[in-house]
Parts: sequence; C-alpha cells; structure tokens
Amino acid sequence: MSSRVLVTRPQPGAGATARRLDELGFEAVVLPLTEIRELAVDPLPAASPIDAVVVTSANAVRHAPRELLSLFLDRPCFAVGAETAAAAGKSGFSRVAAGTGDAAGLARLVTDTLPPGARILYLCGRVRLVGVEDRLRRKGMHVAIAETYDAPEVVYPIDELTDRLGSAPLDAALLHSARAASGLAGLVSLPGIEPLFAKTLFLCLSDRVAAALRDVGEGRVFAAPTPDEAALLALLRQRCGNGA
Repeated sequence: MSSRVLVTRPQPGAGATARRLDELGFEAVVLPLTEIRELAVDPLPAASPIDAVVVTSANAVRHAPRELLSLFLDRPCFAVGAETAAAAGKSGFSRVAAGTGDAAGLARLVTDTLPPGARILYLCGRVRLVGVEDRLRRKGMHVAIAETYDAPEVVYPIDELTDRLGSAPLDAALLHSARAASGLAGLVSLPGIEPLFAKTLFLCLSDRVAAALRDVGEGRVFAAPTPDEAALLALLRQRCGNGA
C-alpha cells in the first residue's frame, strides 16, 4: 500500500505536486489550504524609471496583468528560485536570474548585480517576504511594490473535509507556506480528523513554514534544507522511503 501524502498548496501547484508524488509511488491526497486570487494593479507603475524586476513567487508572475508585464519584459528579472525563474521565462522575460530560494539569497543576487540607487519593481503577493524589500532598501535601492495576487485560507465544511481526506491515516503532509501550515494546525485536532494525523510527518518548505506548526506533532515537524520542492520531495523520500 502506498504512503498517503497530503498536498496543501493551492492550484495549479497542487496538481503538479500530486503528479510528482504519483511518479514517485506515493498516493497524493489533495487538500489546498489556500487559494490564489488575482489582484488588480492600479495604477500601473511607469516603465521609464524601472531598472529591473524582482519576483518572489511564480504566482506573482502568473497573475500579473499582461499590460503590466509588457512594460518590463526587456528588463532583467531576478527570481527567488528556479521555479519562479521558470515562470518568469514563460511569461516573456528574456533575462532571468535565479536566487537560492530565500529572501537573503535573492537580495544578495540583486545587490551584487545592480548599483545602489537602482529602481526595482517588486512583483509579489499581498502576503510576501518583506525581507527582500527591506534588504534592497538598506542597500540604497528604490523599491516599488506591485501586489498581483492574494492567497487567503480555504475553509472546508466538515463533511467535505472528511470526504477529501478519506479514512486512512496520512503518512506525511507537505507544507509550502506558513499560511497553509497555520491552517493545517487548526485542522489536525478536529473531532474525527485527529486520528488521521496521529503519526503524520509534517514536511515543510522552510524553517519559517515549520514555525507555524511548532505546537503540532512534536518531533514530527521537519524543514527542507533548501526552500524548493525538489528538496522537499527529497526530504519526503528520506523520511518515508519510496512511497510503497
């Protein structure tokens, strides 16, 4: 019997993760705990003073208005990690550099490349890594914020929740965001749900995500060594084997 792994990230990422789990021999249980909602960017920032674009989420690029992106596709784009860099490339940016997956690495990449005084357009979600803009501003850069999406929590009726989770215990849960981790922390003790999580391993994209589960599953919360899905899935294989 395959190990059951809970996928909590929003669509379309949840579907992509589920397919990867299937290829690895795991049974994916998809329960998005956040959903992506596009935000209007109004007014659009002027193109002329912007020297480069910074992106900390693939969703920030996917949900940016086309009329906004078209103004800046010829500028260098600095992405937090490989997945976000790939999304930027698909959106039309021709000069994309990828960071190491965290705020510090991205800020270092930008400040090592651009001079103080550079003007940055930061494409991001309403909930974002403020460490990026703070670090850039401390280096003398000017940062304009364009929030292109929000990711509110999803609340499920108890009958839908039990139907989605099924009756068999969950061997592991993958957490890609602190908001999803916080949402899961509120679910695991619900009557009828709690037994499913009695031995679940909570595998998190980063220490920041893991911190949201500090009161849940003592000794069963682990963070990936680097904040990317490849490292998260490697952690899953390390802790749960190859799925069977």
